[in-house]
Amino acid sequence: MCIALGLLDESSVQEISNLPIQDLQALAARLKEAIETQERRKKVLNEAMRLRFEGTAKAMLNQEGKDTGTVRLQEGNTTVIANFRKKVDWDQELLASILAEHPEYKADVKCALSLEERKYNNWPESIQKIFESARSVKVSGYEFSFNNSEEK
Repeated sequence: MCIALGLLDESSVQEISNLPIQDLQALAARLKEAIETQERRKKVLNEAMRLRFEGTAKAMLNQEGKDTGTVRLQEGNTTVIANFRKKVDWDQELLASILAEHPEYKADVKCALSLEERKYNNWPESIQKIFESARSVKVSGYEFSFNNSEEK
């Protein structure tokens, strides 16, 4: 039986949770395929729009002396909004050294220290204990998948 994805829209979570495991597995597989298809379609459309509008939009930004920001292009009766987002990265060590020379700006600057989990886990337990009080672990989400024992 081919179970339709529409079942996820029409049924309650409780009803879906009571489905046979094969149906849950089929729904998960079909949903994964649908998501991958939609992501591929979105990528193609976004690339096509980039090819069509990027040159004009960047020229408009350049006229304003900007590399990033939002501009509006008019094509016929349609306004196209092109948004070139900004992502700023700061060199943590360099920022810390600048702050050492200019402590008056410390309240405005946020330095982010972190420790790679892989490195922490590779340390001996005696060293891990030193850092343990600064470490917290939270669940960031969940995902369930299937693996048929017959497929192994």
